[in-house]
Amino acid sequence: MYPKLLEAAIPRGVNMPRGLEERSTHSWDLSNPAICQSNGWRDEMCAEAIAVAAGGATDYRMQNVTVQMISFNGVAAAERFFKGTGTEDDLGASPPGDAIDGYALPPGDAGWTGRGITVRQGSVIAKVEYAWTPGGEVPDRLMDITRMVVDRVKQAQSGKNPTASLR
Repeated sequence: MYPKLLEAAIPRGVNMPRGLEERSTHSWDLSNPAICQSNGWRDEMCAEAIAVAAGGATDYRMQNVTVQMISFNGVAAAERFFKGTGTEDDLGASPPGDAIDGYALPPGDAGWTGRGITVRQGSVIAKVEYAWTPGGEVPDRLMDITRMVVDRVKQAQSGKNPTASLR
């Protein structure tokens, strides 16, 4: 997916659970590979990618969500760069996407903690990270947000307007 379509797949604040406001949403073509690398993707991925996108939502107090995507010309390239090993024990029954992995986020500057999921859907790889303040009473929305992201990518890849939402 090219930049405009990839950006359309990034969830906005209105797609996130109530209380989370949009921070920003951007997409880039790969005319400047440094943008891809600065978004945390590996050099070899950036060399073959056609677009990257990033967005996020927060309540500015207790929780923060970031979504990053990288798109390739075909499924084979995305498969080569991502082999999910997520199991039912790690991610629950019937996790979304063609391949998936979960991971813990390292503690942030203010002690924030969280979890992330990397998922591949077709030719797109997405990282969804959900962080919260220490002792914060927040619902575990990571899998719900990941399912929404996968649904939005599927919709965009099939030529439809991405409408999947958690509201």
